[in-house]
Amino acid sequence: MKKLWFVCLAILGLVWACGKSPADVKNAALSADKRAEALLAQMTLSEKIAQIQNYAYPTIARYVDAKGNVNADSLKKYFPDGIGGFNIAFGLDPEVYVNVANSLQKYNASTRLGVPVVLVGEGLHGLMSNGATVYPQAIALGSTWDTTLLEKVYSATALEARVRGISQLLSPVLDLGREPRFGRIEEMYSEDAYLVGAYGRAAIYGFQGRTSLPDSVHVAATLKHFMGHGMPEGGRNIAPVNVSGYDLLNEHLLPFEMCLQAGAMAVMPSYNEINGVPNHGSQWMLVDVLRGKLGFSGLITADQNAIDAMQTTHHIVDSPDDAARLALTNGIDVDLVYTSGTFSRLDSMVKQGKIAVGLIDKAVLRVLKLKFQLGLFENPYVSAERMRQFTNTPAHKELALQAATESAVLLKNENNVLPLDTNKVRTVAVIGPMAKGCHFGGYTAEPRQGVDLVDGFTQFGGQKLKVLYAEGCKIATEESSFWVDKVQTPNSDEDDLRLINEALKVAAQADVVILAIGENVAFAREAWAESHLGDRANLDLVGHQYQLVAALQKLGKPVVAVMFGGRPLSFNAVAQSVPAIFQVYYPGQEGGHAIANLVFGVSNPSGKLAITIPKSVGQLPCYYSRKPSRLRSYIYNLGSEPLYPFGFGLSYASFSYGKPTLNKTEMAADGQLTLSVSITNTSQRTGSEVVQLYIHDLTSTGVRPIMELKDFARVEIPAGQTGKLSFRITPDKLAYYNPAYEKVIEPGEFEVFVGSNSANLQSLKFTVK
Repeated sequence: MKKLWFVCLAILGLVWACGKSPADVKNAALSADKRAEALLAQMTLSEKIAQIQNYAYPTIARYVDAKGNVNADSLKKYFPDGIGGFNIAFGLDPEVYVNVANSLQKYNASTRLGVPVVLVGEGLHGLMSNGATVYPQAIALGSTWDTTLLEKVYSATALEARVRGISQLLSPVLDLGREPRFGRIEEMYSEDAYLVGAYGRAAIYGFQGRTSLPDSVHVAATLKHFMGHGMPEGGRNIAPVNVSGYDLLNEHLLPFEMCLQAGAMAVMPSYNEINGVPNHGSQWMLVDVLRGKLGFSGLITADQNAIDAMQTTHHIVDSPDDAARLALTNGIDVDLVYTSGTFSRLDSMVKQGKIAVGLIDKAVLRVLKLKFQLGLFENPYVSAERMRQFTNTPAHKELALQAATESAVLLKNENNVLPLDTNKVRTVAVIGPMAKGCHFGGYTAEPRQGVDLVDGFTQFGGQKLKVLYAEGCKIATEESSFWVDKVQTPNSDEDDLRLINEALKVAAQADVVILAIGENVAFAREAWAESHLGDRANLDLVGHQYQLVAALQKLGKPVVAVMFGGRPLSFNAVAQSVPAIFQVYYPGQEGGHAIANLVFGVSNPSGKLAITIPKSVGQLPCYYSRKPSRLRSYIYNLGSEPLYPFGFGLSYASFSYGKPTLNKTEMAADGQLTLSVSITNTSQRTGSEVVQLYIHDLTSTGVRPIMELKDFARVEIPAGQTGKLSFRITPDKLAYYNPAYEKVIEPGEFEVFVGSNSANLQSLKFTVK
């Protein structure tokens, strides 16, 4: 009987394959689905399995010569059926990179079916590759509130990737930044779901373009990390996420919904377990929600070695075979591995009857479809000349400067210390452990090249401004690095005291002190091993930075603090004593230029916080959109308010808001209404204001947050003029998943808020019938 069953299956397969002509594979007029089906019909099992594995560069490094040519005989030995996906080392010289890319495509073209390889890279804040343009880190880009700018940044990133041969980027990150202890918070745009979704959607349009399929200068985007990844237990990387299904659907899912509606082509689950089930093996997460509720039919790629981790870390299966089967069963299409992974065992698993070929076929079809959609069968090769032409161009540098400028948040400007006047300030002392060296954050190629703070002020001042420098103190004794497996060693008290005294002597000669403090990338990064930590137990300034600040304050000089780092730090003493403060996080390759321009008023600050800055780690969680029952204060906690609230940011201009109005006070569940508000620039300087709209459902079946951002507009208003803005309140801004996990709009009264930040709002009420 069993034999008869296999014969029937073989006959059915033959009948299906007969309708798939080999000519269909080359017919570009056919849909990607049809071409993928035609190609799958010709593939052997081993050829299929080759397509659903993505390897990293160490697999072939010893077979690559100095110019980037890969030994084809060696590839044939290890990859006889071709290479499905590949990550080329980001640190390679750009021209070597191009040669490796072309070598891999040439090798694949020589295999029986000639299926091209999809080259995969990272594009969190610019292409992670040697020589590419580096934009501000994601946590800084989140402070721009400028989706038009982000679309341009990611369009430029896609171009620099595609000219190197990369056609899929593992970006954007859609995690909610609600756990500042977590070292990967630097990769997150915001604590707010709607804002993250708006940025993610801009990234999708930038990466993939606004046409139905990416063209030759765009790439496939990969949404990550699905989902809840931004709140690991204790802020520790890959720790469990303790979030209810109700909150996952209402908060963490929203950015993915918004980005899938924009056409995102791929999704990556996170390493975490949620409610006892690792995301890579979760039927509820991947099948019921992602494939079911959201209707996603695109590619799901595993995070690196995350399928193996279901056995080695989570211990929910006994063997790699079981891990592979669980992943495929729940819709994982690609095994992203360092050198080898569980999908390499699929051939023997099929022969042993442990897994059905049909599961593999589904994954292979999605991989092949993506390759056809990307045009790789027609244009797999790239040229070094074109790569040079479009890498880190003057236009991209200008874009990086704009991004660094718009991402800087002016937190304090007591007595209008800023902007500085070049006619009055002749000598500037740039002091602090973050003053020298480019601070880019994680997922950036090294060595880092760009304009640091000292160089920025030096180039700005030219012959008119004297710039002095002193380190002030050290954050740690080692050079910071995202990639080096080394836990930093604190500097000695004696050496830091020496450096502080040197800084005081330098500062005494200056008219103004620019104080560069915070943390470097070695203290805020992805913690993938005990030798590569990046999560923190507190949010204080590390080392002797507070002592440096206090000592400089005693000189009586004006001090402008520039806060660097990959997370919001609790710098209470700085906030209380320093008259002017900028939060810049990691500002990218043009950061030095941007900060100098801002300090001297060439540019006007316009950034707004996208993540709340808490007063202490004891306030966590501290995100603004809290549930109403989180209302009690701690004993002696300096009040319940954060150090700086979500949406906050100052400008050299000043703005006043008129009284908002609604065009009506009732709307149907499928209707809409409009809120209008006027904003007047009451200063003598043109400036940009970010107007924010929040909504709260006053009574609901499930508990809702006290307010949620549902729209915003960045508007430039000339000095002395008034602008009028209108926001449409539509059903999607009112809907939520109720406790039964049904998406509904419940009738009743709602409150809508509008203003300059989450703590400075006016409100109106309306009713949904």
